[in-house]
Amino acid sequence: MPTAILPILVTVAIGFIIETYRRTEVRALSTIVIYVLLPCLIFTSLLTTTATLGHALPLVGVAVLVSFCLWALGKVIARVRGYDTKKESFLLITTIFMNAGNMGMPVVFYAFGDEGLTYAVIWLVVLNALSNTMAVYYASRHLGGRRQAVRTVFSLPCLYAAVVALILHNLRVTFPDYLMNPLELLGKSVIPVAQLLLGIQLAKARSQVREFLGQLVLPNCLRLLVSPAIAFALATLLGLHGLVFKVAILLAAMPTGVNMAVYAAEFDVHPRLTATTVFTSTVASFFTITVLLVMLK
Repeated sequence: MPTAILPILVTVAIGFIIETYRRTEVRALSTIVIYVLLPCLIFTSLLTTTATLGHALPLVGVAVLVSFCLWALGKVIARVRGYDTKKESFLLITTIFMNAGNMGMPVVFYAFGDEGLTYAVIWLVVLNALSNTMAVYYASRHLGGRRQAVRTVFSLPCLYAAVVALILHNLRVTFPDYLMNPLELLGKSVIPVAQLLLGIQLAKARSQVREFLGQLVLPNCLRLLVSPAIAFALATLLGLHGLVFKVAILLAAMPTGVNMAVYAAEFDVHPRLTATTVFTSTVASFFTITVLLVMLK
């Protein structure tokens, strides 16, 4: 299973090299991922899933409770350290919200195949709902951004793709191959494209590491070490076992979500520090995730 990280390293490195020698338009690529490829993956995965409600609900519970525990821990740390609103928001968005898309889905897919990917999609749907509300709120609250958070969550197609797929799945609707095949092909293509996008975004943030090095230890430790430990305790408490247990622990160990750098830049919440946290947590995660894969074997 540790070899599951190698294809990701290669693809991310290609994206990194492309950005290093030829400037890339990230916005166009990320728009394709968010509005086309990811909704196709969510739709086809949930439409054809064999996962039972008994497996899905505890997984959803772990995803939500891990986020809540990290939120509570972040609030306590911010209070003890006397952070202002912006610094508290930085800590919360970089520790609560993991990169379950660009990083999490490929790792789970290479390690556990299509069945694991289905569980990763369920986790991703929950995380998207949280990040498009909580993360936007905390990133924009100093600007009065509650309405923006609501508008964002209802403007993205992933939520609708999940709802429609679950309805059709319960109605046992079968799509013809000439519709399902292109949708599945588009959905699966999100894995390499998202990795290329991650490499490009990492290349853009690499120059700022030295400047913020002392401020990166806390959010990186919370994201890469504390989060999977919390997930392990919660998954055990909720009775998860087998593949769904492994997927929950693995996804909780993912680095800071790339979208957090986007939100931080959009709403001016320590944007350079946030981008650097995304970079360093992602680089460090190649080691921590490899170790975790060995432990989960």
